[in-house]
Amino acid sequence: MAEEKITENEKDIIRISGELKLINQKLDNHIHHLSVKIDTIFKIVWTISFMILGLLLKAVYGIMAG
Repeated sequence: MAEEKITENEKDIIRISGELKLINQKLDNHIHHLSVKIDTIFKIVWTISFMILGLLLKAVYGIMAG
């Protein structure tokens, strides 16, 4: 009886270990995709910021020259 319980516990531990590995793999995959999306958003924000800065510099130059 005790040996059956030990064998059952070992099987449960192996099953749980496999499930944890799968969850970890899925989380790593999701984190990678989120990181890529956040990097894309930062690139867009930087591009828009430089465009606004350029327009402001052009306006200041136009005021000073005109």
